[in-house]
Amino acid sequence: MTALEPQKKPPASPTPPSLNLILVALGGLLLGVFVQEWRLGSLSVQPEGKLQLAEKAFREGDDKAALSLFSQLADQNKPTAQYWLAHMTELGLGVPRDPARAIELYKKAAAQDVVAAQLRLGEIYLHGDLVPPDFAQAKNYLDQAAYQGNARAAMLLGQMYRAGLGMPPNPTEAYAWSEVATLEGSAFAKSERDASFSDLSASDRQAAIAQAKQILGWIKKETVLPPTPPSK
Repeated sequence: MTALEPQKKPPASPTPPSLNLILVALGGLLLGVFVQEWRLGSLSVQPEGKLQLAEKAFREGDDKAALSLFSQLADQNKPTAQYWLAHMTELGLGVPRDPARAIELYKKAAAQDVVAAQLRLGEIYLHGDLVPPDFAQAKNYLDQAAYQGNARAAMLLGQMYRAGLGMPPNPTEAYAWSEVATLEGSAFAKSERDASFSDLSASDRQAAIAQAKQILGWIKKETVLPPTPPSK
């Protein structure tokens, strides 16, 4: 008596091409409805999710959608959204250009430690981009950004100290901040640092090096590093 062979299951029939097209079209329709809902604000999305959607829309050139979402979040006092809304308002992207409104929004974001906003305000007041130059305000905001580890802010501070903008020239501080900016990755600051170093006497050079080390120590204490991801 021969053993019975196990029955084999018939192979699954492939999905008809027409059904695949229907599924793709349905997925696209659902995605379109989702996008329309969150643009109209009727879809409940967490602020972090809205911010990601807004930034994505901005990168893709959809200023209308980005402006709508950034405005919603800025009204909720979300600092990153306030920065982006200020940026769009400064440049007139999707909204009439309004320098005063842009500065107001930058200040709200800067008060909540958004480094990009602090840096931009420092640049505005230093160079007179949107308002007449105000070196005291420039130094105030550049200090805030530089002590959070921003290399460009540190470089600009070095330039202010070297040229004596709003203060007496201070070659020691000029070198120290240019050195900090160089160590934080600013290639342009290296030439500034070397020029400042040549202005110093031998004793002042030692003091400038020590000042740079002290500033870097302060920055490390002030800068909040992101949590280390868990090892796999």
